[in-house]
Amino acid sequence: MDKTEDETLLVTEDTLLKLANNKNKIYLKKQLETEIETEKFFLLITSKLNAFLRREKTAVAQKYQITVAFDRSTIVQELVELSYQHKWEIAVIKYLQTEFITKLTKNLDNSYEFMVKVVELLMDDEYPPEKHYNSYPTPPMDQLLHYQVEQERIFEQIKIQISQNLNLSQIIQTAINHSCNFLELDRLLIYQLDVPLQSNIEQFNIDEAEQVKVVDTITYEAKKNKNIASTLYFQEEISWNQLPQCKTKYHQGFTLVVNDVEVGSNLNPCLQSLMQKLQVKAKVVTPINVQGKLWGLIIAHQCLESRQWNHQEIQFLRQIAEYLAIAIYHNQSYQQLQQQKLLLEKQVQAQAKQIRDALIAAEAASKSKHEFLGSMSHELRTPLTCVIGLSGTLLQWSSNKERIPLSLDKQHQYLQLIQQSGKHLLGLINNILEFSEVESGKHLLDIKQISLTEIARQSLKLLQETAQTQKITLSSEIKIEVEQDYFLADEIRLKEILFNLLSNGIKFTPEMGQVTLRVWREKRQVVFQVEDTGIGIAAHEIPLLFEKFKQIENFLQRTHGGTGLGLALTKKLVELHGGVIEVESTLEQGSIFTVYLPEKIPFKHNLNVKPAIPPQSSLVPKTIMLITEDEESATFICQLLNTIECQVVWLMDSNMAMNQIELLQPTVVIIDRDCSEIGVKSVSQAITHTSLVDNINLVLLCDRLNSNQWRQFSEYGVDDYLLKSMNPTQMIDKINILIQG
Repeated sequence: MDKTEDETLLVTEDTLLKLANNKNKIYLKKQLETEIETEKFFLLITSKLNAFLRREKTAVAQKYQITVAFDRSTIVQELVELSYQHKWEIAVIKYLQTEFITKLTKNLDNSYEFMVKVVELLMDDEYPPEKHYNSYPTPPMDQLLHYQVEQERIFEQIKIQISQNLNLSQIIQTAINHSCNFLELDRLLIYQLDVPLQSNIEQFNIDEAEQVKVVDTITYEAKKNKNIASTLYFQEEISWNQLPQCKTKYHQGFTLVVNDVEVGSNLNPCLQSLMQKLQVKAKVVTPINVQGKLWGLIIAHQCLESRQWNHQEIQFLRQIAEYLAIAIYHNQSYQQLQQQKLLLEKQVQAQAKQIRDALIAAEAASKSKHEFLGSMSHELRTPLTCVIGLSGTLLQWSSNKERIPLSLDKQHQYLQLIQQSGKHLLGLINNILEFSEVESGKHLLDIKQISLTEIARQSLKLLQETAQTQKITLSSEIKIEVEQDYFLADEIRLKEILFNLLSNGIKFTPEMGQVTLRVWREKRQVVFQVEDTGIGIAAHEIPLLFEKFKQIENFLQRTHGGTGLGLALTKKLVELHGGVIEVESTLEQGSIFTVYLPEKIPFKHNLNVKPAIPPQSSLVPKTIMLITEDEESATFICQLLNTIECQVVWLMDSNMAMNQIELLQPTVVIIDRDCSEIGVKSVSQAITHTSLVDNINLVLLCDRLNSNQWRQFSEYGVDDYLLKSMNPTQMIDKINILIQG
C-alpha cells in the first residue's frame, strides 16, 4: 500500500494511552518494534479504511481467537469493551468516546478489494507478526486473515442475494454450497420442519383440505463429492417423536456439537444409531429460528473421520443460520404480500364487474322503460281509437235529425267492438295493478283444496273459442290418478297461470297449429306443461321472457299485442306457490313451458273432506333449528316462527349443527342453501344417523330452485324447501304442515 507516514497510523494499547495523555503521536515505523510484543489489539487507520485486529487466548492451550473488524462503530465498541476489561483510566475512556472516534476514517471502501489491501498490509514481510508471538505459538496470520476475508465474502454474497429478492431455494442452496466448501465439510444439510405434502386429490373435499399433512424432512443438501451418500428428503421422524424436548431446546438457540460419535458424546441411543446409519463421525446442529418460531436446522456432517469443531466454525454456522432466517422471513413476507395483492385484484375485479353489471342493468332499465311506454301507448291507443271512433259515429247518428241510415246489425257490431275494446283496456290496467301488488308482496294466496283435472278442464274451456277462431287445435293430456287429483293451491291464481301460458301459446302459434296442456305428478310435486307449435324463441332471448314490461318483438314492428307482463306475472305467481317455471324453445318449431309446484301435504286416498289445518294457538311448541349465515334472513324467520310458539335455535355453522341435532331433537331443520351442497349433505347424513330420522324434516332455504336442482337436493335427503320470496303467511302455513306431518 503506497502511503506516507502521515496517512497511516497503527494504534496499540500503548499508543492509545499516550494519545490520551496528549503525548506526541506515535507513527508506525517508529514505535511498532518496541511496543507490539505486549499488545492485545492492533488498529490500522488509513485514509481509505480502518482495520481492527483483536486476539484472545482461548481455554485450549496454544490457540488464539482472532477477530477482525472494519466497521467504524464496531471498532469503537470493541475498544470500549477492552477499556473496561483492562480497567483503563477514566481519562482514557473519556478520550476514547469523545475524541478518538474522530480519527477513524469515515469514507470506507466497502468493496472486497479493500479487505485484500488489509491482508497485504498486515502481511508485510518487513513486519512479520510471527516473530512477535514467540511465547504463544499461533496459526499463521495469513491463514487467519484469509479465513476472515472468505467468511465476510460469503456473508456479503448472501446479503446481496437477499437484497435482490432472488428465489429462496436459490439463496439457501448457494449458502450451503459455499459454506460446505469453506468449512471443508463432507455434507451440509437443511432439515426443514412442517413441510406440506403435495395432494393428488382431484375433487375438492373439505375434510381433507382442512387437514393438510406435513412432515419434517431434509430439503437442501451440499456434499463434498459424489462418494458421500445423499440424505435428501430423509425424515428423522423416530428421533423427533422420542425426544420432543429437543425442539424446545433448539427453539431456545441450543447448538449440538459432536466431535466424535463413538467417544464421550453421551448421545441418545436413537440419535447415535441414526448417525451410524448415515455414516456420520462428527456433527454440528444449529437452529434456524424465524420470527420466534423454529423453522429448521443446519446440520454439518463429517463422515470419513472425527473432527474437533472450533469456536469459529460453530459461530460461522450460527451466522449462516441468522442470514437464512432473514431470507426466509423476507420470502414469507413477499408471499403474503403477493396473496394480498391477488386478493385485492380479485376484489377490484369483482367491484368493477358489479359496476359494469349496474351500468348494464341501468341501461336495460332505461331501454325497458322506453319500450314499455311505447308498448303501452300502442296498446292503449288502438282500443281507445276504436271506442272513440265508433261511439262518435253512434252519437252522430243518434243526434242527426235526418237520420243517416244505420242498420241494427251495424249498430250491434259497433257496440260489440266498443265493449271488446273496453274489456281489453280493463285487462291491461288489471294486469299492471295485479303485477304491482304481487311484486310489492301485498298479494296473498288463498290456499285451499282443488281438483287438478277440473282446473285443467276449466282453463281449456276459457280459451277454446279463441283457439277455434284462430284455427288452432287446443288439447290436453292429463295423467292424474283419481286418488291423486286433489291438491292444495290458490284456485284463481292457478287458473291465471294456466290461462297466461295457454293464451301465450295461442297468440304466437299460426293457423292450423297446435297447443297442448299436460298435467302429471312427479315425486312430491305437480307438473303443468304447455307445448305449442308456434314461432319459437331464440336461445339468447329466452332469459328476457320473464322480465317485466319486456317483449321479444319491438313495439314499432310487432304483430302481437300485450303489455309484456303476462309471463312476468306468471313467474311471480308460480314462485308464490313455492314452485319454479322453465322454458325450452326452438325458432320456427315451438316452445314448451313447464311449471313445477310442490305439494303441501302427503297424498290421502280419501280427500272428499278437506283437511283442516289446526289453529296456531293449539300447536304444541316445537323446536326448529335454523342454519344460516344471513343475519337478516335469520332475524326475520326467528321472529316469524316465534309467532306460532316455536322454539327456534339459530346456528351459523353446519358443522356445529351436526353435533347439536341429537341433543336438541328438532322437528324441522331449515338450512340455507348458501351453506353449500356439502354442508346440506353433511346435515342430512347427521339426521340419518340419529334415532329421530323419521321425526325430523330437512328443509332447504333458498332464493330460487329449478327442477334439476330440487331433484339433486331431494337425493341428498331434503324433504321440502322455502323460498325467501315467500310472504309470511305462506311460510307459516308450510312450517305448520311440516310440523303436523
